[in-house]
Amino acid sequence: MIVNRYFASIIFVPVLMFLSCIARAESSTESTVPALNEGDFSVLLNDYAFTPGDTWSNESFIRAGKALSSVLAGEVAIDNQQYKYFQHSYDGFELFSAAAVGDASHTVLAEILLGSASVPTARNIKVGDSLEQVQQAYGSGKEDNSDNQHWLVYQSGGKQLMFQIDQGKVSCIMLKTDLDAEQSEISADQALSAATEAIHTWHLTSLDDKCLRYDLDDSSDKTFYVITVREHNHNSSCGGDPDITHRLFEIKVARDNTQLLTNADNVDGEFHSLIPPAITH
Repeated sequence: MIVNRYFASIIFVPVLMFLSCIARAESSTESTVPALNEGDFSVLLNDYAFTPGDTWSNESFIRAGKALSSVLAGEVAIDNQQYKYFQHSYDGFELFSAAAVGDASHTVLAEILLGSASVPTARNIKVGDSLEQVQQAYGSGKEDNSDNQHWLVYQSGGKQLMFQIDQGKVSCIMLKTDLDAEQSEISADQALSAATEAIHTWHLTSLDDKCLRYDLDDSSDKTFYVITVREHNHNSSCGGDPDITHRLFEIKVARDNTQLLTNADNVDGEFHSLIPPAITH
């Protein structure tokens, strides 16, 4: 028995040392990978940054480049709410916009699907790269083998970055957002961005951006951010009196990011919903 214990010990100790070395190596690799940040869930398309969860409009559709097609992809139920999904196909990638049924005034970019090596992620991973390259850039990730597909998933908050792995290489990259999570309150900066994009999309004024001023009220209304748009004539090219800032109109952005209202072009000052214009191609 003494001999057996002796030989067991001289075998067991090196095994422990070997396993310890592996654990330290894996831990060291993970620690050198930067933590996920907001930029990891954005990609550059036609020199513009697109992020799932952003407001989607005709302007977004055009900014992405020359579309090959734009069709209704179907409806999906999320937490007892039906969403209509629209598939916009471009050369090398696809964009999916979504809006709650009955609320077309708020449409978001729900998903980005990259199928070509021409569009890399923020950490320069693209279709055709190896599994090892993905893990060196992002860490080990979480495996998902549902629907007979192998995905490596990286998640932060309500957003996901996913790599489909086929024979050790990336065959597809997906960026998506949890639409239910998007219903949480947006920030004042996000409300201002939504108002600015609305002015461009619906051509609410002919004035240039540099000739506009935005006064945000985030306390008088518990449901909406109220943004007053005024003339801003401090730039010489805008003309007018630099000491006077005429009020043009208001835009109300829902705090849960589901509604966008304005009283522009309404002499009575009544607010109406901004509904995205139909896309015809």
